[in-house]
Parts: sequence; structure tokens; C-alpha cells
Amino acid sequence: MKCITSPALDNVEIVMYVDGEADEAVVAHIQQCPFCTERARQWTLSQNRLRKQSYRVDCPTPMELGEYHLGYLPDPQELVIARHLRECLLCQRELAVLEDFLRNLAPETDLLGAAKVLIARLMGAQSENNITPVAPALRGDVKGPLTFEADGIVIVLDIQPGNEGKVNILGQVAADDQDQWTGAMVELRREDQLQSSTEIDDLGAFRFEGTMPGTKEMRIIFKDRSLIIVSIIENSA
Repeated sequence: MKCITSPALDNVEIVMYVDGEADEAVVAHIQQCPFCTERARQWTLSQNRLRKQSYRVDCPTPMELGEYHLGYLPDPQELVIARHLRECLLCQRELAVLEDFLRNLAPETDLLGAAKVLIARLMGAQSENNITPVAPALRGDVKGPLTFEADGIVIVLDIQPGNEGKVNILGQVAADDQDQWTGAMVELRREDQLQSSTEIDDLGAFRFEGTMPGTKEMRIIFKDRSLIIVSIIENSA
């Protein structure tokens, strides 16, 4: 596989893209070039491994929070997480998102058999109170892609202005076992109502075009029925 242009993008341009600092020409090129898309994916994976060494190092994983909510953990581990939740606003919010999702899930019998439910965490962004929100604000004035992580799986979203005040959402999923993501379903919901759906292609990419701005929930449903939830808030400004 080769770059669709010559010369290919250099490493600095790839890094700037992953960090959300690339110009429009570089972003457009990577969205069209499978070779550079793969380079960006590999860099994202390597950076995610480094970030995970220090990011929320004391927080339980999304899987552990889910098992805590369902009462599946042994008593000593449950006690440790309960103590952590009293102090950690991030995990409190993440657990609230999970509880709200499960509470509204009952009518959707097709998802009740999900192998696991994970809440994606925004990587590297800070709020005014110096914390990273579980339901992050992805606003129209944010430039470049943003990176989320859930149980070692990386999700990169780039929200771009579209026509007539709408937005386009371009997504990329990166994981060590990339092949299992091909054909996975991605749903875009508003107020728990399905707005649009698509599939992840063989390069880990997906896109939604012409969506209305505002609070939305993205669900990525895998072949093994596992589910990742990404909360999205954006505007067209």
C-alpha cells in the first residue's frame, strides 16, 4: 500500500493530525488516503498506550464500573470502588451515564444480551474545573479530531460543519485486533431515538453526514454484542 500522492505526508503532519492541529489539507488527505489513515491509526495506538500509563491511573476501568453497578464484584473490590466513587467526580459521572443507559435499555430486547457495555473516555481534554467529563463537550469551535478510549479501543471523531447548519461526523476505530471491527454497527441516537446508522469499513472508518447539531449518543455494537457508548455534544458554530 502506498500514499495516494507523492511525496507522502511526513511524520510531523501525521502527528499534528492525531493531535488535532493539522490544517484542512492534511485532514482531507488522510480522510481519502488508506495508507495515511493506517499511519495515523498506528500512531494513535502507540500514543494511547503511553497515555494509559498515567491517565486516570487510580480509576477503575469502565468494565469494573459496569460490574460494580451489576453487583458482580467480590466484596473487597466492591468496597475499594465504592470508596473511590465518593471522591472521584469522573467515575461518578461515568457510572451515572451507565446507569441511565441500562435504565432505558429494557424496551430494547435486541441489546439486552450485550456481552459488555463500556463508556468511552475522552483522552487529554480538560474542563474548566481541571477534570475530563465523562459525557464530553465536542463543540464546533474545537479544531481537529478528538480521541476517546474504552478498554484499550481507540475512537477518533472529527466533527465538521456541513450544509444548512448541519454537521458531518467522521470516525475512526483503532484496536490491536482491527479485523474484528469490520462490519460493526454504529448508531447515532438523540433522546434514545435512532437517528442514523452505518457500518465500520475494513479500514476502521465510518461517517455520518448531514446530522443536526446538539446532544447525541453514539453506540458502536460489535459482533460479540459488546457495546461502546460515546456521548456527543456539539453545535454548528
